[in-house]
Amino acid sequence: MRPTDYMRLAFRNIRRQKLRSSLTVFAVVIGATSVTIMLALVTGAKGFFLDQVEANGMLQQVAISAKTDISDFSDASHGYGGNCADCIKLTDAIVDKVKIVPHVTDVARITNDGMLEAITYGSKKLSLEQTTAYDANGILTNNVLAGRDIEAGDKDGVITMTSDYADKFGFKDKYDQLIGKEVRLQTRNFYTGVGADVQPPPQCNGPCKPQEQEQKPTILTAKIVGIVDTSNSSKTIRVPLEWMRGMQQFRQYQMTEADQKLQQESCRNAHGPCNPTQHYTLLVKDMLAENGYGSLIAKVDNSKNAAAAATEIRKLGVGAADAQESIKQQLTIFNILGLVLGGIGGIALAVAAIGVVNTMVMAILERTREIGVMRAVGAKRSAVRTLFTLEASMLGFIGGVIGVAAGFGLTRVANIFVNKQLASQNVHAHDIIGLPIWLILAVIGIATLIGMLAGLYPAARAAKLDPVEALRYE
Repeated sequence: MRPTDYMRLAFRNIRRQKLRSSLTVFAVVIGATSVTIMLALVTGAKGFFLDQVEANGMLQQVAISAKTDISDFSDASHGYGGNCADCIKLTDAIVDKVKIVPHVTDVARITNDGMLEAITYGSKKLSLEQTTAYDANGILTNNVLAGRDIEAGDKDGVITMTSDYADKFGFKDKYDQLIGKEVRLQTRNFYTGVGADVQPPPQCNGPCKPQEQEQKPTILTAKIVGIVDTSNSSKTIRVPLEWMRGMQQFRQYQMTEADQKLQQESCRNAHGPCNPTQHYTLLVKDMLAENGYGSLIAKVDNSKNAAAAATEIRKLGVGAADAQESIKQQLTIFNILGLVLGGIGGIALAVAAIGVVNTMVMAILERTREIGVMRAVGAKRSAVRTLFTLEASMLGFIGGVIGVAAGFGLTRVANIFVNKQLASQNVHAHDIIGLPIWLILAVIGIATLIGMLAGLYPAARAAKLDPVEALRYE
């Protein structure tokens, strides 16, 4: 028989037992739909992750840490705030060395500070969880929802804030109205950085040691120039790097040798007891230069050169990690999750395969005389085997097609809810759950293959029927 004859006969036989065939197809549909949805969720999440990585340029970045034993990009880029004997401070001298490493095009210095305690707009005061600053040279970027990001020319008194703070101030979905507004930043006690009113010790009458004065919190004013989303970090304000340098200054009045000489000079010509005026000089210590930056991010000319650049940077004695290893670890998690979820859906397909076997075995019992007639008029065993195998394959194929269609519809519905969730988090992405062509073809192919495999035993059984005995069967 021609292939078209096999197809026509197989389809006719399936239609003859509509209820049984429908139930069998329905079992396959459940399995195919489960596999489709679960793998669509994993591939969608995986694609979204890769899109975010490519969008923020992480593939062309090398994170550098003072701690030498880091192996993950995220560990290095978050900075290291502890003390260790073998750490090398991330100073400007290290930055200059990193810049001349082959394939490195620029470096961003990053520092975080805990000197700011609260932010106030109008009558509402919120606690500050994180204040960060870095070089505004384009290496590190943020998704700006309103206004602009920190720029290289910005000086003191300029900030951006994440949208969660703007929401708490009452500007949700109207971030533009917050641009240009002035806020007050409250420091912690003992803050002596820029803007602090550091007073000299009080004068003593006679020889005495002046008591230390408690440095009370300072109020700094700043203008909001931008609202950014929380994709990189939440509950964060960002300030220009040089302003952060000023915030981290340690300023204190101390009596220097010159001050002591002035004090002695004031009593040199005195007759009798002398109460000299104490002289003090305001000394400023650049703590950022002394302690180093929290971390560095180096940008390379091509993502393919990131690993080589990281290796060269580690020779400087610092820790360095490119994003490739971190991305591979994340993708491995997605792949494992895909296998687990796909396996769960595969169980449903396995159950459906049992239904296919049952359907085909029942078809053999009902069509025993038909098989006998076919064999009596010259049909070979291979023809009978092919016909029943094709019928089982068609059951799997039909179930796979319907299952993919159902999965497509359900992913469209799921995207509606996912889009709303992403929008509420100010993430500019939509319809992240999709069905790639390879997934559609794979599900249909697997369902068809399972149907075919499930039909091998009934087909072989049908082919082995003795034509004489088959014709006697009632």
